[in-house]
Amino acid sequence: MTDCVMYNISLGESHPSTICVELKKVADSLNFLRDGLVSEYPEEYMTDFISQYARTDEILPDDRTMGFIIINSKKKAISISFSRIDSKTAEGITQAAQMYEDMGFDLETDITPS
Repeated sequence: MTDCVMYNISLGESHPSTICVELKKVADSLNFLRDGLVSEYPEEYMTDFISQYARTDEILPDDRTMGFIIINSKKKAISISFSRIDSKTAEGITQAAQMYEDMGFDLETDITPS
């Protein structure tokens, strides 16, 4: 069983389909993606992001979606919603997301630690 977080990212002119990232990689992935928001080459950055963080194996029936992250670089907005995640993971995600707010993004969070 894999706990996934579904990303929907609009970066530059690209708008990839929803990307599944394992829950344990979310804080790192948010930190990595932050630099892509100011990159001169956002499409290439997205390719790197997908290759490093996107889940590539088959989705199985017992996999769970634990939350959603929506990032729109043009609107400078990020929305994060999670339910039932442990408090340590929630803290790491919240800290990583706070850096987006420091960059001038409107940040909306709804995280419920278990």
